Parts: sequence; structure tokens; C-alpha cells
Amino acid sequence: MIFYQLPYILVSPEMIDSVREKIEIRNPVNVHLFLLIFSIIIQAFGAICTKYAAELGPSSTFFGLNSTLIIYCIILGGMGLQVFFWQAALRYYSLSFAYPFRSLVSFIVLFAAFFLFQESVTLFNIAGLMIISVGIFYLVKEEETLK
Repeated sequence: MIFYQLPYILVSPEMIDSVREKIEIRNPVNVHLFLLIFSIIIQAFGAICTKYAAELGPSSTFFGLNSTLIIYCIILGGMGLQVFFWQAALRYYSLSFAYPFRSLVSFIVLFAAFFLFQESVTLFNIAGLMIISVGIFYLVKEEETLK
């Protein structure tokens, strides 16, 4: 239970409001959508970096430090940012609208697996992503009709 409460301790609602207000002053259009999408991109980046760290192996170093440890520290920092942006987006969007967008991480990771790591993409992978896309479309469409 403490693990789930930790991000809320580190990022206060006042801090989220302060940053959101500063962003809205500069660019009032679709700030919340930007926060939602940026949160998703950071989450996908973490997954891609994890794969990269796994391929490095324990013997690679960067200025005498274990490269895998450096990458995991970067991922941890990214996760902190992701929590911050996710909470800011949830202050505007309902969870039923925002949460399906997290499945977009699967798209980003699949493309990264193919282009960065030369992994094979099967017909089942593509069919699964199409099913996810149709589901997101209907969830978003239902949310729009309820407004």
C-alpha cells in the first residue's frame, strides 16, 4: 500500500496545479492532451530503455560506472516525470477516458522492437493492436456522446 501512495507524497496537488497553470498561460490549447500523450511517451521510453539495458550486459561501463545502472536510474527519473504528467492529465480527463490511451504504449514498443531491436512482428501482433485500436476508438466515442 505504501508503494502506491509514494508518488502522491512526492508530487503534491499544488505542485501539479502550479506547473499546469504555467503551461496553460503559454499555450492554452490542448495542454491536458499534451500531458497525457507525454506521459505515454515517457512510459514507452522506459520500456524501450529496459530492453536496451538488458542487451548491454553487466560488463559494459560508462566513465567507470555500470551502464545498466545508469540506464535504470534514467528510467526511474522518467517514471517520476510520467507520474507527474499522468496526475496532471487526470485532473482534467476522467479515468475512463485517459486510461485506454495507456495502451498506446504497446504501439510504440512494437515499432521500437521492430526498428531498433530488429525483432519480428507477427500478424498476431498487428491484429492485437488493431483490436486495441478499435476498443480505444469506441471508448473515446462513448465518452464524447456522454458529454
